[in-house]
Amino acid sequence: MEGVASVTSSARGDDPQFRSMKMTRPPPIGGPVKPTPPYAKRDRFFGPASLKKPAFIGSNPSDEIDKDSFFKPEPKDDEIKISGAEVDERLPRSNWLLDDKVLRPVPTYYPLEKSSRFVTGASAKAIASKISECCRIMSVQAEYNHDAGTAALKTIEHVEIHIALWRGSGPKYPECVIVEAQRRRGDAVLYHKYCRSILDAADGDFDVEEFHASEEREKEHCKIAEKMLANQKHLKKPAKLGNKTIQPDHENSLLALEIAASLLKKDRMDARQLGMESLCLLTDPARTGIDTALIASRVVLTGSAQDESCDDDEFVPEELGIREAILSLVQFGRLAEDGGYMDELESDDEDAAHRHPEEQEHNNLLHNLALAVLANALDVLENHGSKIAAASGGGTSSASVADAFLSESKEISSRDLLSTLLSALGSAGSKPHDACLSARCLGSLCEASKDARRRSKEMNAKNVVATALDVGKRTHVKLETETEKVLTTLEKVDDEQE
Repeated sequence: MEGVASVTSSARGDDPQFRSMKMTRPPPIGGPVKPTPPYAKRDRFFGPASLKKPAFIGSNPSDEIDKDSFFKPEPKDDEIKISGAEVDERLPRSNWLLDDKVLRPVPTYYPLEKSSRFVTGASAKAIASKISECCRIMSVQAEYNHDAGTAALKTIEHVEIHIALWRGSGPKYPECVIVEAQRRRGDAVLYHKYCRSILDAADGDFDVEEFHASEEREKEHCKIAEKMLANQKHLKKPAKLGNKTIQPDHENSLLALEIAASLLKKDRMDARQLGMESLCLLTDPARTGIDTALIASRVVLTGSAQDESCDDDEFVPEELGIREAILSLVQFGRLAEDGGYMDELESDDEDAAHRHPEEQEHNNLLHNLALAVLANALDVLENHGSKIAAASGGGTSSASVADAFLSESKEISSRDLLSTLLSALGSAGSKPHDACLSARCLGSLCEASKDARRRSKEMNAKNVVATALDVGKRTHVKLETETEKVLTTLEKVDDEQE
């Protein structure tokens, strides 16, 4: 019986005996097929390229995947015709210079992601231009591969997205351009938020005004939540610590800062990252409320959680080490083994150039998070400087806190913080997210301190900021906005001198 393996047993009841039989391929649905000729695998099409049919599942008579046809570059003379592929001259200048001829068909047995969009009636050049403009508006860092039709995206929340453009062909994918998005790293919820906007932009449905309106609505929701927290604060009963009375929010904030400081002192990568992310939340008034943000910002800028105006000495400033960790990451890009700050000799060792790529990537992430923490703290100082100054006991204005922070940071790290921020701003082309955060820090410092504005001008800050502004106009809206604020602040130096 052909196609079936029989199993028999002897009359004595011994172990069964297996007899192998010939196995044949079952006949396909719809009737038998013609036998495959012996030369089928070596057969090639030698006719004109325009008459060559695109490969799809089952097109190869040998039923084997011909990988060469998918991974070889397409012939230059192969014209790819897409219906309605008229290039719109009104499209913005694109950072993704993509030619329709470089698009590859979807490989055989390649499963497309569910987050894909089939776009008809538009050329690949027009679609790439819309995606590039969408990334600029959303302030997404993008590295475009013009030859392969792919793009590597990275958002400011460290979500990594891979974009690939395919040429639709065959009965399964009619004539169209397939835009595929893949999440490589980061938060899944944020990925879908960005992915939806990118795919809408590829289809021509991305609404810039609606995108900005949604960001404004999110800010309004944060303000409403902050007011609700402030109203609930009066209903909570204060706690007692010895002879002192402490508000519950104040006690929780100190506990959260202790936990973040302990995480930074661990030697594990995930613990240090979690500690830095906690500090990003604690210093953001929109996330935790203004009271918690004031305490966390005071710790970052002055190194102490003690409130001089309330004679609150239950907390020892030196036990935290948060300010030293932030300065070490901002100035040197890494932490010491014990989670403290690096010195000049440790940061310039010979092993720095031969560090493991994963360790270097982790240090770059911590450096970005440290810039975000510092930017949040300085923003709180700019808006609520008098409260921080009164609590720290160093004066009554934000200028005194900013000047003290700059001088103490130089004593701790032996480097000028303004010079470091300008250096990061000069790398806007390769690291626009770091440059955006550096611009926020520089703008807040210059807004609070006249001495910082004067020293920034001496360091030729205007030219550096202007160069970063050009990069922001081309690729990063948030960088453009922050650098414009810095230039406006630096103009005050000239007005004061006049």
